[in-house]
Amino acid sequence: MSNVYPNLVVAGAPKCGTSSLYFWLAAHPEVAASREKETFFWAPEVNRFNTRCNHLEHGDGAYASLFAHTAGAKIRFEATAPYIYYSDAAKGLGALPEKPLVLFILREPAARTQSQYLFERHRTKRINATFADYLKDPQILEHGHYVRYLTEWEAELGRDHLIIWQFEKVMRDPRSAMKSLAAQLGIDPGFYEDFDFAVRNETVAIRSKGLHKLGLRLQSMIPLAVQDVLLPVYLKLNGAGRPKAPAELKAQTAALKAEFADSNRELAAHYPEFIDLDLWK
Repeated sequence: MSNVYPNLVVAGAPKCGTSSLYFWLAAHPEVAASREKETFFWAPEVNRFNTRCNHLEHGDGAYASLFAHTAGAKIRFEATAPYIYYSDAAKGLGALPEKPLVLFILREPAARTQSQYLFERHRTKRINATFADYLKDPQILEHGHYVRYLTEWEAELGRDHLIIWQFEKVMRDPRSAMKSLAAQLGIDPGFYEDFDFAVRNETVAIRSKGLHKLGLRLQSMIPLAVQDVLLPVYLKLNGAGRPKAPAELKAQTAALKAEFADSNRELAAHYPEFIDLDLWK
């Protein structure tokens, strides 16, 4: 059987709507998604659930095995949000027999950092630190300087293979965004005319971390249409509501914007066709 590779990869950034985009795209009849939203193939060190297949242990060619079921689909894709930060991902995807389109969704960096913090504290429960202590990890701030990563992706795949969205614009009008993307991908934009753009993977506090980990392990075995039905039930059982950002956290997030001002301007200057800094004021 000939190798089947994705022709579209959603490569980040985390907490910028990649889960919603995955489900919106996967619902389209001309699109076939990876069974797991995030294969982590090119970022195995952060792969907590898919150790069965990664480029370090199984070689670059094993990537095709994750898409064997997608043969014949116009669009074959996955959405691994941390890819944006991994050189191996840029190099590996750039070396495929046919380079895929790579789509990035970017959120105002301070707001993205706050969302990641709340997600890790209340949903995954990996941390119990204050926001100030969380920011002491230099990698946390580094991940908000998007331009430093995207220029490497451009070098590996070429500018014409990159699509860059702003989270704020997409969430304001997801229908227009998805119809435009569908037209660019050569699939029917009309599918999204009456589509229900439910938001996925919101930062919801979780009661049982063990139950949540089990759910993530079982997720790839459950068809997406069934997940649509089960997710509200699961969140009713194991969810504890959306955590609220206290006034102090909001003030710290507002002050954090200055950290990213220069790199945001550089990003807008480098990709003026994609980035509108007025959305990040």
